[in-house]
Amino acid sequence: MNQAIIERDIIHQPNVPIKMRDGTKLYADIYRPNDQTDYPIIILRTPYNKEDAQTMNYAHPIWYAEQGYVVIVQDTRGRWSSEGEFHPLVHEGEDGYDTIEWAVTLPHTISKVGLYGFSYIGISQLLTAAEQPPHLTCIAPFMCGSNSLRVSENGAFPLALNLSWAIFIGQNEAVRKKDLQWLQQLATTNIQEYYPYLPLQNVPIVKNELVPFYQKWIRQMNERLPESPALYENISVPALHLGGWYDIYVDKTIENFQGIKEKSKNKLARENQYLFLTPWYHMPWSRYVGQIDFGKNAENHVDEILIKWFDRWLKDYPTRWKEESVRYFVTGENEWHVSKQWPLSKSEEKVLYLSSEDRANSINGTGKLTEEILQQSSEKDIYVYHPSIYVPAIGGRSGADPILTPMGAQNQQPIEIRNDVLVYTSEALPADLVVVGEVKATLYVSTNVDDTDFVIKLIDVYPDGRSINIAEGLLRASARNGIHQREPLIPNEIYPLEILAGSIAHRFKKGHAIRVNITSTLFPTFDRHGNRFLPLEEVTELTFKTATQTVYHSKLYPSSIQLTIKK
Repeated sequence: MNQAIIERDIIHQPNVPIKMRDGTKLYADIYRPNDQTDYPIIILRTPYNKEDAQTMNYAHPIWYAEQGYVVIVQDTRGRWSSEGEFHPLVHEGEDGYDTIEWAVTLPHTISKVGLYGFSYIGISQLLTAAEQPPHLTCIAPFMCGSNSLRVSENGAFPLALNLSWAIFIGQNEAVRKKDLQWLQQLATTNIQEYYPYLPLQNVPIVKNELVPFYQKWIRQMNERLPESPALYENISVPALHLGGWYDIYVDKTIENFQGIKEKSKNKLARENQYLFLTPWYHMPWSRYVGQIDFGKNAENHVDEILIKWFDRWLKDYPTRWKEESVRYFVTGENEWHVSKQWPLSKSEEKVLYLSSEDRANSINGTGKLTEEILQQSSEKDIYVYHPSIYVPAIGGRSGADPILTPMGAQNQQPIEIRNDVLVYTSEALPADLVVVGEVKATLYVSTNVDDTDFVIKLIDVYPDGRSINIAEGLLRASARNGIHQREPLIPNEIYPLEILAGSIAHRFKKGHAIRVNITSTLFPTFDRHGNRFLPLEEVTELTFKTATQTVYHSKLYPSSIQLTIKK
């Protein structure tokens, strides 16, 4: 243990060893006010370097200590200064339990512990809470899934998130193994060059000795995961959940909130789940999300929110927390709203049908969105998809960093000029339309191959012509009945596909238009489909096929998008 340092009247004890139940030592930095008062404890357990403490989004631990807390930031097992081997999420529940119960033995502490952190660290909090440490009092899992790193059930591989994460994790693994050559390669990698590489499991920059889990993820893409309800049932503490409309984990975050609220065996936990839904992407958190400034109301104030949360539960100050169960940001109007539940109790479905007079290819086409099924001269639209000529994802919902992965609100016009993108646009709206809730599409489609992808995007078209993405969804056609029941398509047979685009809260303003784009790639957010019914690890450029995609829209095959409208 290094000598304590006093900074801004805060005592900082670096590299404090904490022994786990199997004898492995995990190291932590501890921050506390420089006095003899007893304080409650907040813990952040991170695989990303305790000295960083996720400060891209949160205030430094010194700031939290200044608010009257003992703050412990720990390197998780097998990462940075801690002993052991890193296996994603495997040890987080038990290690979190042991860390909490060790922390309350420290002098000048109150035996109440809160956890915070986002992404992987959020999942870790849920796993720890399910172990029911006696002194865990509350958690704040932001932007995360539940018991795995899987972000979608659509059958596709979240390439940008997974590959960027593997490269980042691999850098510290190279340091621990003293592999300078690989460290230099990883640190100087231009990830954009590796996104197209096939087969997925042989990407040269991903060394199996450093990140063996990456190949495992590819092999297990369609395997059944342990069910989340058992996890939710065992969580018995209040939780503050935070998601972002442009984050890849937004629907999983909502699922965590709903799951604990509905399934926890503990009344206190069921009655004290809170959900904040922001306009942000995975990181960093700010009013600027891609090309859109969501205004002063969208600024990052999570530190102040967290202190109120911890004051409520760790210091027994009930008046410090006066929030409704749900607080959600409505993009387009850029205002916060509150609700007692999610989804909202008062809403209705609005269905918009696809049609075209001739063809809907690109913004030069005649694709329309209407409230009635139109009798048009054309009852179908056709486009061609070849995986070597993919439509790139522009913005949207991914993870990691916007420099590395497609994220945020962006103008879609650069891809809407392509004929392999179908474009359907409503008339200019005569009044504002507020959509709050789930977005999904029903497409009647056929293709000449035995498997392929279909992508939908919901878009707000501004009067000046900008085409800003609001939501997106992808479905691998073979996973149409679930990723555990994959089956090939019969070529040229018509299938109804339900494509989920997740939840939103957005005001389409008077004079704007609603648009739906349809194509077959969201790359590199998800992997390119090779248009064959093959395992992911067998897809290469040699297995690519050209797919001719047909989207039908008629009274017999009424392709549509369904929006949840706030009453």
